Amino acid sequence: MDDIRWFAPNRYCTLVVPRLRERGLEIALDGDRPARLAIAMDAQVAAEAGRYAARHRCSLIHYVWDLPPWWLGRGRHDWVWLVAGRYVWLPRLGRRYAARRGFYSRLRYVAAHAAAVWVPSAATATSVRQRFGVECRPVPFCFDSDRFTPVPTARRPGLLTVSHLTPHKNQAAVIRAAARLEPKAPVRIIGKGPERPSLERLAATLGVPCTFDSDLTETEMVTAYRTAEVVVCPSTFEGLGLTPLEAIATATPVVASDIPPHREFLGTSPHFFTLHDDDSLLAAIVAARAGPPPSRDVLSGVTIDAAVERFWVGLTPYLL
Repeated sequence: MDDIRWFAPNRYCTLVVPRLRERGLEIALDGDRPARLAIAMDAQVAAEAGRYAARHRCSLIHYVWDLPPWWLGRGRHDWVWLVAGRYVWLPRLGRRYAARRGFYSRLRYVAAHAAAVWVPSAATATSVRQRFGVECRPVPFCFDSDRFTPVPTARRPGLLTVSHLTPHKNQAAVIRAAARLEPKAPVRIIGKGPERPSLERLAATLGVPCTFDSDLTETEMVTAYRTAEVVVCPSTFEGLGLTPLEAIATATPVVASDIPPHREFLGTSPHFFTLHDDDSLLAAIVAARAGPPPSRDVLSGVTIDAAVERFWVGLTPYLL
């Protein structure tokens, strides 16, 4: 029997696993062998992990990164049961989640039946308590501190933003700011998503040189940060906010939206701007271009080693 069956949709969600194994834990990343504990590290794998925990009658820790308000609206979850390994869904009469109702209703069911719910930030803790009605514990994760490190490199003029291309990531604000700089600054956007056509149109209308990249290798991604003049993180909503952490780790100047998760983890390292205030964003970019590299001291609590220690302390009671 393994100690932990670790459910994760990508390598990032397993960053702490090798060091936990070094401490003696037997952790399986796939298969259906019994384990003493299961952990679901993302919403994409929560339903599968819930079925596994029920099948093997083991405890489950459910890690909830965020609850986007535009999916839940002001509604409530539909009724969900796990019956013979299948989730049964009964739509609620009256006020329901705004969209993706079945997905978030299942997510809430898994959270309500987990032995513990962990979250990355105080902001997510508040939303989980309010929207799911379950208690949770802040257990911040980490950025890939093994890969994202500072290396003296020639920087290319312009602004870099890294995120999925969706409205709440707010890349349009970066393009508008670039158009107001003298001369207009080139913008590099790394990511893919449904907003790309509208962002391309906006850049063309404003005459901003704008390039889009996706599916970069790990080495190419680190190089993009190290060679950027300024990394702009304009998101209106985050559970943790990974991009500014990675940028600070490479000693690249950072501009970040003034939202709770950014304040919680970034300290005074970035140049903050007020959401929906293009003048504030422009001033922050100008200051970042003129100022020194950001302080990396703020990262000590979000390295892989720091997260391993938190997870070790949190997991141990379930394995005694």
